[in-house]
Amino acid sequence: MFKKIFLLSVFIIVITSCSADSSSDKNDEGTINQPEVAMVTRIDGTLYDTPPQNGGNFADVTGGIYGNTYFLLKGYKNAGTGKVVIGNKIFNIRLVIPKGDLSVGTHIFNSTLVSGGYYADFNVSGVSPVETVNTNAGSITVTSYNSSTKLLKGNFIFTTNDGVNLTDASHTLMGSFSYVLE
Repeated sequence: MFKKIFLLSVFIIVITSCSADSSSDKNDEGTINQPEVAMVTRIDGTLYDTPPQNGGNFADVTGGIYGNTYFLLKGYKNAGTGKVVIGNKIFNIRLVIPKGDLSVGTHIFNSTLVSGGYYADFNVSGVSPVETVNTNAGSITVTSYNSSTKLLKGNFIFTTNDGVNLTDASHTLMGSFSYVLE
């Protein structure tokens, strides 16, 4: 019970302090404002800008490896950039949103991809041994969706294991996002 209260408290802090959105969806010319960073994520207590690897704030509308019935919000961070290390720890975050259930509100992440369900995936590479993590629990809160600009904003929180010890949470991720779904 204490763990749930703690995670909820941390999630509320993230919602108020870890925002990737701008003050309005459109600028004076009527085009979509591009936020500075599409996704901001606190991974195991450390805050990172985690936009798509190629920059911008456009979602993968093909769904990537999850299929064309999903929007895929990608977050990327090379945590070893600018540091003298052997190998670079690289974080890849994927939030999978079903196209058939794009609604404002809180949605629970399933531990595996379920048809029409919401799903979060986190991979850590550049470390030895490579971590193939599995999502334990979490949720995504869609705070707004503008159907004319296709701008989706929200927050997320989820825990994963390290792929080896399947009963204990080894990573906690929470953050915010602002992606265009086109």
